[in-house]
Amino acid sequence: MPFVSDSQSFGRAFKDFRDGFSQRELWLALGWQDIKQRYRRSVLGPFWITIATGLQAAAMGVLYATLFGQPLSSYLPYVTVGLIVWNVINASILEGSDVFIANEGLIKQLPSALSVHVYRLVWRQFLFFAHNLIIYVVMVPVFGIWRHLHWTALLAIPGLVLLFLNAIWVTIVFGIFSTRYRDLAPILG
Repeated sequence: MPFVSDSQSFGRAFKDFRDGFSQRELWLALGWQDIKQRYRRSVLGPFWITIATGLQAAAMGVLYATLFGQPLSSYLPYVTVGLIVWNVINASILEGSDVFIANEGLIKQLPSALSVHVYRLVWRQFLFFAHNLIIYVVMVPVFGIWRHLHWTALLAIPGLVLLFLNAIWVTIVFGIFSTRYRDLAPILG
């Protein structure tokens, strides 16, 4: 009868996903609170991440444009978008591996679905992504990117939806494995 128990486990897992998603107010508030807590007493708040990402993108863009003999005006926007998306992927893996361990106290005290913590982390990453997207929005008029945009650029919207849907399952997989195998988080780091 292992198939029946597996079926019940999948049923409970999907119920947890539904219950967690229905508790949107909780994970939206917790994710926003995480950002406020992290940058409490800071003048620029979460824009420190935007500044750091912008400086990193500029340094990498200038370096690699020079090394590869590419014009900076066309190479820097690609490096910037790649870095912004990579930050989401990287955080989904690294912070995802710690999602259940870091929220142990809240999991024990708050009667909610476990997926609330996954949604909270992905929501927080979406907020960081939105802050970092400001860098690209500034680049559009500065480098005249809008002249080169085609209607196919709208495909980035479903691409971003897929990126954050993938962030959910990546967070869950690494979170579960890291809960059982505590050495996984340092290995991923």
